[in-house]
Amino acid sequence: MLGWRKHIIDKIQFQQAPIILVLDKDNLLNDEFVLKELQSQGFDAIRFEDSITFRFLYEQQYRANMSERQLLIYVNEDVVFPYEFQRKALSIKVSLQTLFPKFSANIIRQVDREDLDVLYTVHQQYQGTSSERETLEYIIKHVYKIPYEMIDSEAGLYKILLSIHYQTKQLPNIVQDYLIEKWLRVPALKSLPLKQIIKSQTFFYHFIERSWQDLVKQCLQMEQGQINDAFFMYESSPLANNDVRRLMNDLFLEGKLSKVKGVTIPDAVPEWMRMGIEEVSNKEKVDTQLKYLCDKIVNCLSSATQYKDWFHINDLIAELKVALIKNNSHVVKVEKILKDVNSKFIHWMFNQYHTLTSLPPYPKPKLVHHIPHVMSKNRQGDEKIALLVLDGMNFVQWRMVQSFLKEKDFLFEEQQVYAWVPTLTSVSRQAIFSGNIPITFGKTIQTTTAEERLWKSFWENQGVLKQYVTYQKGLGNENYERNNIKALKQRSTKIYGAVIDVIDRFTHHAVLGEKSITSNITIWLQTNYLVNLLSDLTDAGFSIYLTSDHGNTDATGVGRISEGVLVEQKGERVRIYNDMTLYEDAASKLPVQKWPSIGLPENYHVLLAEYGQAFVPKSQSIVTHGGASIEEVIVPFVKVQKNEGSGLGE
Repeated sequence: MLGWRKHIIDKIQFQQAPIILVLDKDNLLNDEFVLKELQSQGFDAIRFEDSITFRFLYEQQYRANMSERQLLIYVNEDVVFPYEFQRKALSIKVSLQTLFPKFSANIIRQVDREDLDVLYTVHQQYQGTSSERETLEYIIKHVYKIPYEMIDSEAGLYKILLSIHYQTKQLPNIVQDYLIEKWLRVPALKSLPLKQIIKSQTFFYHFIERSWQDLVKQCLQMEQGQINDAFFMYESSPLANNDVRRLMNDLFLEGKLSKVKGVTIPDAVPEWMRMGIEEVSNKEKVDTQLKYLCDKIVNCLSSATQYKDWFHINDLIAELKVALIKNNSHVVKVEKILKDVNSKFIHWMFNQYHTLTSLPPYPKPKLVHHIPHVMSKNRQGDEKIALLVLDGMNFVQWRMVQSFLKEKDFLFEEQQVYAWVPTLTSVSRQAIFSGNIPITFGKTIQTTTAEERLWKSFWENQGVLKQYVTYQKGLGNENYERNNIKALKQRSTKIYGAVIDVIDRFTHHAVLGEKSITSNITIWLQTNYLVNLLSDLTDAGFSIYLTSDHGNTDATGVGRISEGVLVEQKGERVRIYNDMTLYEDAASKLPVQKWPSIGLPENYHVLLAEYGQAFVPKSQSIVTHGGASIEEVIVPFVKVQKNEGSGLGE
């Protein structure tokens, strides 16, 4: 697994200086394995973002260990580093060019860091020159395994793109542009919106869904006698290709593609088409989907080691739960799978979560406090942007919201991020609006009153004056009124941050558990509050992002714990102490897990309930948050677009 990483580790591991400053403009240290290996060899790694955050971390987490461990600080750009540290530090550089000398530096800098393992393998076999064109053609064929010269039909193209987009693989722009140039010369592909379906997963799935709807419509016309040649209709469609329909079948089962709704399936329709058509009640089809998802989760779980592996598993769990809710099903096997997932996930959290704090927010965010940094980096000129935080929404609930909004003609560019632990609003939501780790807002970590100040301060540091930044919370509980939305009322607003806390309220009043929440969310969505808000913000010229500060999970009471004033903060799945002696004493007596103080302030000691348990009366079932389960920790980060005007067509 080391491969190219060994060159980086060897350059660092034998250095004797107490502080090592690494200039890493190519983001080579944006890698879990590198950071984990260096940590095992006695290095504490930290990414330098700004002097204030660095000093917080150094004083509270690293200074005491300096006699035992070395401190590795890495930067991704030329920065002014504090002199008192720089004079004690050894400075070194790492770069892609030294790892891949045979390739064009300009081309390989555009390759996703996830693809460096394959790039390293094929680099050793490369016999060409270091020209841009030879490098580019070689990596397209050998890294991305795209036989672009052999694609001469829509079916062939769809097969390639279904595979690429299913893996959520982002091809470098230079690769995309090269493929577009080549495939525009293919007569069978000229009529397709090649640029859009290659560059955007959202566009491609939308395009395939429309093509699928057209095919189903033709089936209905055939049933009604309007089309006579069934063989021609099926065989002429690229969607009927065996490889294409097999890949689409998986996407329907996983909820990536929407099924056609509101039609009666004709008797003559081929069996392979049925998975892409919604049926009112078909137990056999539901059982097929549940089995597929369960098997897929178990398979993915066996190889989950990196933070992104859990995103795929989380996605599958959400689709599994949605299928259960939609069909009012209960499968005992699912409960065991969720328990197995969380057993391994929580172990990963305790051992690997700390690595995320050393990873950069780019190109994709890892933790919720990265979100405003990504928004700022992606902001074009004077673009107006809005961030809507749906407080307490887990990924299953997001799938419900997404499904409703999709029917209202909204489209989504979806990512996933990790909440801060403990998964409390005052910790994780404050991290979102501050753009910082919790250690930096220790004085306000038990409240959310500082969010507006922190939000405006973040954007002021990005060059946006405070008078152009607005913040609002408590939305979603009232009837929607355009004039109640600050971003729309204050026309000077360029940056808008808002909290919609209706789902969190549903969670804390869920008498019947998930069923109550599902029912309440459905009713709330039907008021069109969210649809109207998104539409009005879009019409006002805002680019809209949507996220959650934490999720929620089912839990059963293990009994209330009475400690009075001895505990600083009491939650249903978390207890926080500011005194280490009391913390250690409670940990020895209670059914809890001691959470390591990752990114948390000094004297903020956390005990978490075991998975599926809560500190409420014995046997009481509740939906709550605060712990480190996958349902509480991994949340959506989504860019929302209205289909009209998005360039994605009708």
